[in-house]
Amino acid sequence: MYDEATFQEALLQPRLRQPVPEYLNSNRAEPVRVIQEHELQAQTRAWFDMFERKIEHYGAAFGQDLGWLMEWAKKYWWSFLVRDMSHNDELYAQDVRYTDVSTFGHTIVGIDEFVTYNFAFFDAIPDWRYDPLPDQVYLDVAPAGKVRIVIRYIGSGHWDGPLRMHPFDDSAPVVHGTGRFIQCPAVDRYHFNEDGLMEEGETLYDLIDGTQRAGVLPRGDSWQFKVLFGASKVPAVAEGVKRRLGLGASA
Repeated sequence: MYDEATFQEALLQPRLRQPVPEYLNSNRAEPVRVIQEHELQAQTRAWFDMFERKIEHYGAAFGQDLGWLMEWAKKYWWSFLVRDMSHNDELYAQDVRYTDVSTFGHTIVGIDEFVTYNFAFFDAIPDWRYDPLPDQVYLDVAPAGKVRIVIRYIGSGHWDGPLRMHPFDDSAPVVHGTGRFIQCPAVDRYHFNEDGLMEEGETLYDLIDGTQRAGVLPRGDSWQFKVLFGASKVPAVAEGVKRRLGLGASA
């Protein structure tokens, strides 16, 4: 069960499998230093301290009582740190709608689909952990009272297994991990309803950056990368042929 003590305990609990490298074994153009787990833990604690001060500022300066948002954020982060989804009814609207790079334009609808989507990452990266980056949270309260936040964070772990994309089952397209340690940033956007539950959300990240960091996609200056991207010429040529034949371009 969740309470403040279990939240604080979860923040201090190591999650990453050892060894963790000093630099990523990546295919990025420049070396990427790994933020070590003790640094991640310290940054996460600092983030919650800063977020609490931000919420207090809204109360003092604008008379906005947003204390519930601090409790929501703690419970939300705790659920992912310890893989406990038993409090989801206190976090998400039943018809929550969510999108991610991995959904290819589909929208996840409902708590069950949201959980399935999240566990696709945990299944592929068993020691995966999320850590918000200090002071990188942007809070907005609309005149009508709707609360929206944007959070930048970093994900870390060893990508050992297949990462399933939408629809996150055996029929889904899969990106296979190399077993390398990966660490990459992302940005989340959350909108809340009048009951303080997330009703809409989105995760944004650079898929090329992430797969190069994991050693799945080759370097940008490699012949393999150029051949892979050169394949984009095929549909371009096909569309040109259609136009010349008077068939029209695809919708």
